[in-house]
Amino acid sequence: METLTTPDPAPRDRGSALLVVMVTMTIVIALVTVGLNHAVHGVKFTDRQADWNLALAAAEAGVDDYLARLNKDDNYWQTADCSNIALQGDPAVTKTKSSCGWNASTPLGWRAVVSKRSASGRAPAGTFHYDVDVSETPIDGTILVRATGRVGEITRTTQVVLRRGGFGEFLYYTVYETTDPGNEAIYSDLATAATQCTRYFWGNPRRSTSYCNDINFITGDRINGPMHSNDAILVQGTPRFNGTTTTSYPTCRGATSPTACYRAGSGANPTFTKGIGYRAEIELPTSIGDMRQYVTRTKVPDDRLGCLYTGPTRIVANADGTMRVWSKWSGRTGGPALQNTAGCGTATALQSAGGASISVPHNKVILVQNVPSGQSTPASGACATGAIGDGLPVAGDYNTALTENDCRNGNLYLEGVVKGRVTMVADNNIVVTGDTTYQGGENGVDALGLIAENSVKIYHPVERQCTASNRYGCTTYGYVNIRRNNDRAVLTNVSLHAAVLTLQHSFGVQAYNYGTMLGSLRIYGSLAQRFRGPVGTTGSGGTGYLKDYNYDSRLRYSPPPYFLDPVRSGWGQKVYGEVAPRY
Repeated sequence: METLTTPDPAPRDRGSALLVVMVTMTIVIALVTVGLNHAVHGVKFTDRQADWNLALAAAEAGVDDYLARLNKDDNYWQTADCSNIALQGDPAVTKTKSSCGWNASTPLGWRAVVSKRSASGRAPAGTFHYDVDVSETPIDGTILVRATGRVGEITRTTQVVLRRGGFGEFLYYTVYETTDPGNEAIYSDLATAATQCTRYFWGNPRRSTSYCNDINFITGDRINGPMHSNDAILVQGTPRFNGTTTTSYPTCRGATSPTACYRAGSGANPTFTKGIGYRAEIELPTSIGDMRQYVTRTKVPDDRLGCLYTGPTRIVANADGTMRVWSKWSGRTGGPALQNTAGCGTATALQSAGGASISVPHNKVILVQNVPSGQSTPASGACATGAIGDGLPVAGDYNTALTENDCRNGNLYLEGVVKGRVTMVADNNIVVTGDTTYQGGENGVDALGLIAENSVKIYHPVERQCTASNRYGCTTYGYVNIRRNNDRAVLTNVSLHAAVLTLQHSFGVQAYNYGTMLGSLRIYGSLAQRFRGPVGTTGSGGTGYLKDYNYDSRLRYSPPPYFLDPVRSGWGQKVYGEVAPRY
């Protein structure tokens, strides 16, 4: 029997399944390839993003490194640290002093970021280099640091301004909340006053509140800015403290009630709009120290040389950027030679009836020194009427006979409209004889620093006169306000724009407890003093001024030139920003 074989019904379909498989595999491979390629690029992007972030962290580590060195050594900025590789480079580019022998061919130095990663032996998380510009540090206390962080091929640069904590952080700062023991109008025995009153209320031994004249903040007083006292403030009535208020009064540490942070006098109900809290003591410098170098030709370059005057000196500032100066005992035989006659006036002009007209020494120092022992004139004692210049002192003024106003003292008598930035320093006192304000107003760029070894005072001439009499003659004598120099009216509602610093004594008003009420004393700036200086008295027969103190916040970042800072204050960042990569 024959067997028949059935032929394949569709021989042309053979291999089609294989084709489908191959196409499918091709598509899968393509998708996988695309996925892998995307993943690889994603990894690269992620790595680059990580490096980008690490580079900024490395730059900030550089700032922290330099800041740590500064806070370990206040004077670190004054010399080049040749052992610090992060500073290494061409001085023309890095601004670093070239005492290390670095030059244009010196390679840039990079320091590794210290981290847990580098400590474990793995590659460091980046490196940093910083350039430090200290050209303005002697003037305004700021250091400009440009720190560059590097990770792989990526660099990022931050720019920061460093500055020590200064008195410009406060509108109002006081060491002791008691009347200056050097006040001749209050204490007859200054030696005993110094012993009894140069103590804290909370100290051990504590201040004698029966002997010492502690000063109140009273109803009507307004402190419109940050305030600190190392002592315990005394409050009477309803004064307002409109800024952050701190004290070193130990009972305030950890206190939950503000009443633990001040001493309550009669009817005390103060307002602390931003609270009151504890802060450790802040130390005031004790002398003007090396301020003299800025007025001595052999100590500073000519373009930074300020003005040195001798003996009682009168300055009137003008809105056009000039000032009139009378300094009758500058350039005299036996005294120091004038250091800068071109910029500060000749002896002939300074001693003339009209004084010397000069430009405000912008970003410089004016220093008024005591008459040296080798100079015979003037004689010790009160200055004769009009002897200082511009009608000062006036006839009959009780203040003229006080020891602090001896004619051989380095006292500065100041008023006017200040255009520019200048710091005025006195070996003894600074007396503000009228409104002293900024030409550009409270939002301009002008800045005035007033630093007195002893006190800064508001001018208040008074004279002993008969205040009551009968047919037999005078029955009562008292001190009354008298007109100012050049027959000007009694000074009332005075304004002062300045950063004020008194090193040994206080800020206050001459003869504050005599005469009548004089209105408000408005300060725009900052005030730092060792002792409280009274500015008036309360009651129905009140005298002097009410306080109206307002904070110039610019002083926190831009103090007057060469202004002194607290002792042992720390350095910190004042301004921070990222700039284009420097390298």
